[in-house]
Amino acid sequence: MTKRWVSPILATMLTMSVILSGCGAANDSANTSAPKESDKPKQEAKSDKVTIKMAMWDVNASFIDFLTAKVKEYSKVEPNVNVEVEAFKSDGDYLKAMKVRLSANEMPDFFELKPNFINDFKSELLPLDDLSTTAKNKYAKKYAVDGKVLAMPTVQFPEMVYYHPSIFKELGLTVPTTWSQFLDVLNKIKENKKYIPYAMGGKDSWPDYPFNEFMHHLTSGDESYLSNLATQEHPFSEGTPFYKAYSKIETLYNAKVMGPDPLGVSWDQATGLFESKKAVVVAAGLWYLDTYLSKVGNTDDLAAFPMPVRDSETDPLTVMTFTDHFYAINKNSKHTDAVKKFMEWFYSPAVHQEYVDKVKLGAVIDGVTANVPFLNDFYKNNKITPFLYVPGNQKYTDLINATQLDWKNIGQDMMSGKKLSDISKQLEDKWGKAREAKK
Repeated sequence: MTKRWVSPILATMLTMSVILSGCGAANDSANTSAPKESDKPKQEAKSDKVTIKMAMWDVNASFIDFLTAKVKEYSKVEPNVNVEVEAFKSDGDYLKAMKVRLSANEMPDFFELKPNFINDFKSELLPLDDLSTTAKNKYAKKYAVDGKVLAMPTVQFPEMVYYHPSIFKELGLTVPTTWSQFLDVLNKIKENKKYIPYAMGGKDSWPDYPFNEFMHHLTSGDESYLSNLATQEHPFSEGTPFYKAYSKIETLYNAKVMGPDPLGVSWDQATGLFESKKAVVVAAGLWYLDTYLSKVGNTDDLAAFPMPVRDSETDPLTVMTFTDHFYAINKNSKHTDAVKKFMEWFYSPAVHQEYVDKVKLGAVIDGVTANVPFLNDFYKNNKITPFLYVPGNQKYTDLINATQLDWKNIGQDMMSGKKLSDISKQLEDKWGKAREAKK
């Protein structure tokens, strides 16, 4: 899925220790005789300090600092509650660490998940349906597992195609609204020979996700498409959403509009080309805006249009909308009530407003609108139909694992020249065997 807050990565752990204080565990006493004072069950008094352990990740160190400081403010709301934050700079390293802790029964009280991580931890998650903030979260119920909300997102954002308006003007290009127009624009830039049409960091597998991971999902028109794949015997054959979308992707890669060696260029190198105006177009989520600003300093020559997957201008212009940075509560926490109250505060409108304004992403709580002019202009200037990315269910996940299917790696194979017909046959074979083995 997307860096999207998805970079593959070296781990750096930043830990903020706020005042820690142990809470006594209750001891059993089965004796009928009066117990000694030291043997009496220990109760957590109202005046006792409670420590909530929170785990999260972000590639942006300044955001980690912001959130760490923000969470510390909770002690002003609940003086007897302190929050200890452990932050990772990689979702990959974070996931590895949490799985180790899961096996050791040492999960944090309150922790972050990506939407496709929820199934991995669902047995340890406390249902959140009784929280008032759950009803105010516009996307929470979309990710319910077995009818229960187990984790809630903090942000939502659209996927975009970024471009430089000055270069479009220089070359006489208009913003494309269909797939054929998109290819035509890239080919015209290539013919001019002054610029690289599309900045693809193919050396890192994930940057091809707007095409290889999202296009067949969008083409299906079904937000539950991934889960439904698990019920199909031949989901990769001709005529399927997968084959239709990947035929377009094959045409794109074969057009050679991504520079002389897209597989030899990393994401950082590719976006460096875009930021220096040596490349004209790059696709990514709204999360890239903050990176661009940190490098360029302004958005004076930056604009974005929806990825035009559609064939005709009469079709809906659907835009993949990603929800991210979910939080959940460990059902085995010793301080469930305290963690619930903290979660209510964490998703309260005032705190959420600061959160989304800091990360420059869209809000998920009713009544809150992010102060992100670039995002608001994108919605104002494009008549789009939001399409929510919903991960596959457990059955889908099991089949993906059994076949070792990675959409983004397939993209790398296609860029290197592997034919869609061969990819389709291999996937059909692996998928059929995996489904048979699951019966």
